[in-house]
Amino acid sequence: MQKINDVTFNEIMMRIHSVTNTKIQVELAKFLGIRQSSISDAKKRRAIPAEWLIKLLKHKSTNPDWILLGVEPIFLGPAIGEPTAQIIYRTEIKPPKECSAQELITELVSRALIDL
Repeated sequence: MQKINDVTFNEIMMRIHSVTNTKIQVELAKFLGIRQSSISDAKKRRAIPAEWLIKLLKHKSTNPDWILLGVEPIFLGPAIGEPTAQIIYRTEIKPPKECSAQELITELVSRALIDL
């Protein structure tokens, strides 16, 4: 935990309140899952606990450099070239008991495309 001067600490707290959409310590404490007294302690020490930065990164994708230094981007996304998770929903489609060859082929092709 690094000590920060008064002006910088207040700017950091403004950025934290901004990204969490909170106005008062009680709201921020609830967002961070900590006691309000922990925020008061951080203010007295003029230090931002690393756990706060981790929670902001995890829950809001907030860039720790933006919080501490005001350096954009504000939010971080996946690294370039990093695979992103995709959810594919598959609905089982059964052909009617009696169907033409063309309908059967169409059904088989649509099932094969779903598995790609």
